Amino acid sequence: MQIPCSRAQAMFADPGIRLARHTPGFMLWDEHGGTFVLRVEELAATEVAAGEPETGIILEIPLSAREELIRSLEEFAAQQQLPLAPPSGPELEVEVVLAACHLPVQSLFVFAEEPRLLVKRRGEAVELTFEGLFKARRLPCQETDLVIHLSRAAMARLVALVLSLARDGL
Repeated sequence: MQIPCSRAQAMFADPGIRLARHTPGFMLWDEHGGTFVLRVEELAATEVAAGEPETGIILEIPLSAREELIRSLEEFAAQQQLPLAPPSGPELEVEVVLAACHLPVQSLFVFAEEPRLLVKRRGEAVELTFEGLFKARRLPCQETDLVIHLSRAAMARLVALVLSLARDGL
């Protein structure tokens, strides 16, 4: 399922790389063997300048096309048989399985196991922030991307909150 993504950026102090997509696009939401995946492509890598913010990943889902977003999220939840419970508040904090990126030019895989995901509304977008202890490993890869792995329970909570925010519920 393609979900609109108005902002995609990652900052990794070690190895000193910043990833960003310069135009709005989409993130792919999918399921593979019981693990849910968020994936963002078409990213450009640059070196981190001195004084840049801390390490982490930020993704934004625009709320400008609410009806289309609501329809996509409801369809995704139904296809994946996600149990959607009403969110307990206007924000979500949950651990995810993995947050990572592939950097082919540098032959690096930068990842954090069990990072923290914070989801909240920021203006006319829903912001997903991933924070954790990111490590880098040498690994040949073919394309620059960001990949997030979530458990079924974490994905259900994420979909429920984004749906609620898109409906202007909270």
